[in-house]
Amino acid sequence: MLEVAGRTFAARGFHQASMDEIAVAAGISKPMLYNYFGSKEGLYFAYVDLSYRQIVAAIDEAVAEAETAGEPPDRMLRVGVRAYYRYIGAHQDAFRVLFREMGDPGGKLAGQRHRLSRRVAAAIQAMLGPHAEGPAAQLSADALAEAFLGSARSLADWWLDNPQVEADTIADQLMDLMLTGLRGLGATSPD
Repeated sequence: MLEVAGRTFAARGFHQASMDEIAVAAGISKPMLYNYFGSKEGLYFAYVDLSYRQIVAAIDEAVAEAETAGEPPDRMLRVGVRAYYRYIGAHQDAFRVLFREMGDPGGKLAGQRHRLSRRVAAAIQAMLGPHAEGPAAQLSADALAEAFLGSARSLADWWLDNPQVEADTIADQLMDLMLTGLRGLGATSPD
């Protein structure tokens, strides 16, 4: 049901998709959809929640493997970014609904997004090393994490319209850009 709903929402948008067409495509009755999800909005947010949990789980799994192997923070971040783009490549409907169609009205995904942001900030802070000290440095790592996540999302949006580029290539280009910037920050001395 959720997979069919995701395809429908991605193709037609929330407002244009109907419970009737989702029920027919899923091979179930419309009352059954309402029984499980309560409303079209309930179905929509069930799909969004599942998709967001899946993308975070894909990233978590990749990063956990790198961490177990004793990889440094930049390598763990790189494998996480690769997992992100691989998920998007395999689940384009989910990305379209999560970011193109919905965004995050009402902050329903804020907790999951905050957790991901904190992990990226921790990796960035570890990469900045001794230059990242005190509350101002923490703010910088948080701000850099938000900039990085925004860049990753924006680049993924571009990538869906330009699928000739491979997922790992996109991930590596973003990481190379970010690492170049972080090295530049590490080379500067505080004013």
